[in-house]
Amino acid sequence: MKKIIILLIFGLTIISVSFQNITSAESDNIYCGKIKSEETYFYTSANENSKLFKLPNSYFVKVEDIEGNFFKAVYKDLNGFVKKNDVTLMRGQPSSPYVNATFTNYVEYALYESPNSTSAPVHEFEKEQIFNFYGIMNGEEVSSKTNEWYYASALVNGSTFRGYIYSSITDDLPSIPTNNETFEEISEDVFLQETNASSSFSSLSTGTKILLIVSITIPSIFILFFLIKPSKLVPKKQKAEKSKSSGIRKIHHGDYFEFDDKDL
Repeated sequence: MKKIIILLIFGLTIISVSFQNITSAESDNIYCGKIKSEETYFYTSANENSKLFKLPNSYFVKVEDIEGNFFKAVYKDLNGFVKKNDVTLMRGQPSSPYVNATFTNYVEYALYESPNSTSAPVHEFEKEQIFNFYGIMNGEEVSSKTNEWYYASALVNGSTFRGYIYSSITDDLPSIPTNNETFEEISEDVFLQETNASSSFSSLSTGTKILLIVSITIPSIFILFFLIKPSKLVPKKQKAEKSKSSGIRKIHHGDYFEFDDKDL
C-alpha cells in the first residue's frame, strides 16, 4: 500500500511539474523584430498611409501576429504594425528592447495630433515639461532649422498625453546608443507554427489544461504499476509459524512454505 501511495504522489508531482513547464514554455516564447534601418516606420494600421513615427534603428518591437505584409507589433505601450521587410524576425526577449530617452521643452508648446502646427493640439504644456521619446517624424518646417518632430508622451495630473512636438523647441535629445542584442532568427513559417500551437493550448481553461495533463499522466502511472511484479511492490516477510500439534516450525517464503524440523 505504501508503494502505491508513493506512486500516486509521484504522479501528482509529474502533473504539477508538467503544468509548470508548459506554462513556462508559453511565456518563454517571445518573438521580436529587430529594426534594420533609420527608415523603419511604426504604423497605426496595416497600410503604408498610417505612418506614426520612425523607430530607432537597432532596437526592437514585440511581434504578435502577421497581417499581410506587416507584423502586428508592440513598441513600448503602443500597439501597431511594422513592415515585415523592415525588421528581422527573432525568437528572444531583449533586455532593452526600446529606447529609454526623455527631453524637455524650453518654451510653452503643445503636443499635436500630426507633425504640423495647424493640426489639432492634444494638450498645451508649460516649459520644462518632461516628455518620453518614441521616435521621429518628418513634418512641417516651423523654422528654417529642421522639419523633424518628435512623437512623445507626457504625464500631467495622472493623465497621459501623446502626440508630436517640434524638435527645435526642445533641449537636445540624449545620444541613443546602438542596441547590439541579437537572437535566433526564425522564418515566418516557424513563427506561425509555434504561435498557432501556443495559442491553441493557451485558449484552454486552466481546468482543461490540468485534465489534459492528468489524462496522459495517470495511465502512464498504472502501466508502470502493472509492469512491476507485486513481489517487488510488497516486501517479503518471513513468518515463522509453529504447528501446535507437531511442533514443526513452518516458515512462510512468499508463495511457498518451508518446514524446519531442526528443533525436533
